[in-house]
Amino acid sequence: MPSLEWPVILLMFGRNISGERLKLTVWISSAVYAAVAALYFIPGGSDYEIVFPAAVLALFSIWLVPVPMSIALAASAAGDLMGAAGNFMVQMECFAVANLFLCLFFLQRLFQTGKASARNFSAILTRKRVAYLTVTGICVGTILLLAMVSIVPEVPQGAARAGVAFYSIVISLMFYTALMQRSIFYALGAFLFVISDFILAWDMFVEPLVHDSWLVMLPYFIAQWMFYVRATKYRVGKSILLARL
Repeated sequence: MPSLEWPVILLMFGRNISGERLKLTVWISSAVYAAVAALYFIPGGSDYEIVFPAAVLALFSIWLVPVPMSIALAASAAGDLMGAAGNFMVQMECFAVANLFLCLFFLQRLFQTGKASARNFSAILTRKRVAYLTVTGICVGTILLLAMVSIVPEVPQGAARAGVAFYSIVISLMFYTALMQRSIFYALGAFLFVISDFILAWDMFVEPLVHDSWLVMLPYFIAQWMFYVRATKYRVGKSILLARL
């Protein structure tokens, strides 16, 4: 049997599972994810248990979500691995890559959903949407300014401070592009992602926090799951249908 070419392999992402198989795979992957995430909070485990949740989603994502989201999940798993190994700089670089691919995913989705082109781009930028994007932009900019004023100056000078400043910009862009989707799942997931990283940076550079593992990891785990589930083609029940809009 001839081997698949790379373009064909890439086209398999998020396209070859549907119907009941899709539903079953999403539920199984979510259950496995919840189980391995819960293991992280059990005292006495290995530091490397933090890697397993994102790795589970990254593995299942190969068959369920578009390429950029799958790469973002894989980069997050790599960032968790570097964090467990104590390599903060590489950890930050991995999560910067994850956020950049999330931005790419959100921008692709925005234009595909709106069927953007040079012919009808003006139809997407309606007056109401421009007002919404302006308000959300001010909110995201305020969060970025808060990080730049309260956290970045506390980071040791040099590559670490520059890296944290750059990462603050990247994750803010991710948050903004997530809010552009007008999706509760994406907006809340991005917000929890930002909160998790903000608390982590505050704990590391400003002031140690009590129960920092819970404060950082619980919103992070929820955020990753919300990104993953929303990016699949699975349609949830009516009880949470509005969250998928």
